[in-house]
Amino acid sequence: MTADVIHLQVVLASGGESDDEAVAEGVLALGDELSELDVDEVEPVTAGDAPEGAKGIELLALGSLAVTLGHSSKVLREVVEAIRDWAHRTGTRNVKMTIDGDVLEIAGASTQDVKTLIDSWVERHGEP
Repeated sequence: MTADVIHLQVVLASGGESDDEAVAEGVLALGDELSELDVDEVEPVTAGDAPEGAKGIELLALGSLAVTLGHSSKVLREVVEAIRDWAHRTGTRNVKMTIDGDVLEIAGASTQDVKTLIDSWVERHGEP
């Protein structure tokens, strides 16, 4: 990671194959929302080359987005809070956010617990 940017990976948990389509649609919707924030880039995460004969060039990692943003606590907090709010609105039960191996997981915690976790995590990764 360079000092000027933060690379954030977001993973939405799938409840099984029957939920795969909903997770894929959710990732697209979340990506659209995050693109409206002050971020450099939002793109689906790939999981390698598609099998021989498949029309796609790369396989997408189901439920995963890569978000690149400036090294700012303010912007990182906006992104994390947007993800939290989106998860709450859509009923998504499990969201993992990772920066340099440090994972923030939002899964069924109380509002106050989530706020405390977000505050601590953002302080570790953003600049004032």
